[in-house]
Amino acid sequence: MDVMMCTVLGAGLAIGLGAIGSAIGEGYIAMNAMGALGRQPGASQKILRLMIIGQAITETAAIFALVMALVLLFGGNGEGTMKAVTYIAAGIAIGFGTIGSGFGAGLPGGSALKGIGRNPQNSDALTVQMIIGQAVTQTSTIFALTVSMILFTLSPELSYLKMAALIGAAFAMGFGAIGPGIGDGIVAKNANEAVGKSPQNMGLLTRTMIIGQAITETTDIYSLVVALILIFVV
Repeated sequence: MDVMMCTVLGAGLAIGLGAIGSAIGEGYIAMNAMGALGRQPGASQKILRLMIIGQAITETAAIFALVMALVLLFGGNGEGTMKAVTYIAAGIAIGFGTIGSGFGAGLPGGSALKGIGRNPQNSDALTVQMIIGQAVTQTSTIFALTVSMILFTLSPELSYLKMAALIGAAFAMGFGAIGPGIGDGIVAKNANEAVGKSPQNMGLLTRTMIIGQAITETTDIYSLVVALILIFVV
């Protein structure tokens, strides 16, 4: 198996899949910014500021995917079939693993802009709430990046069972990160909507949101554990 061919394939999978979620999430934020401007044109500076912050954080997942793609393109220098497999697996893990976080981060960003459209005076509270919610959604991408980097650095002995285990680990973490990323975003989206209506309850809503997101992340942890077992035990 040609190692260079698999390196470029892994890089393509990383950024090709990794850009999907962030692009959709950023578009959702911009869409709601347009709606907010239509309702509150006098708050254009607040709306623009929040839109840019929200989109920048949502871009994080795609940036991680881009970094991994560049690492594969310029850092891959191994030889042999197993090394080629690790490069493809690394691309799969980060590529699929960023979809949920990218899309999920856009949800609280969009709901924060809806809140400003209703009441621009709540912009500070909504900005803080949005950033916290978006930050937690990136956990899935961090797990996926970790597994991807581990796969990239491996140099295992040739074995069909190990080959299957490494690809399985990539899919376990990659697919396993999609749901938690979106789920975290849904929790944060609804928390932002509640803050927009009742900013005085922000403390209670933030604590409840974090607990809800933490529980949502447990499935992500299951995926990470299984991926590590496949990599280091099988």
